[in-house]
Amino acid sequence: EPEKGFEGIVQEAIGKLSQIQNDAENAVRELTTGGDITQAIISMEKADMTFNLMVEVRNKLLNAYEEIMRMQV
Repeated sequence: EPEKGFEGIVQEAIGKLSQIQNDAENAVRELTTGGDITQAIISMEKADMTFNLMVEVRNKLLNAYEEIMRMQV
């Protein structure tokens, strides 16, 4: 498998986040028709944790970019 570029890695992470959020939405929807409450809670927590991780990664990337921009060439 060829090496993924940074953009490919970001796109893959966004795709996974989207899938996890969809899973959470589906679990909540199923809950309204008698689905498993434990699975719904786990799915929602997983989506929340994944989203928070993505926000932290974004923050780190922005901080690194700002630091690079401050460097003198």
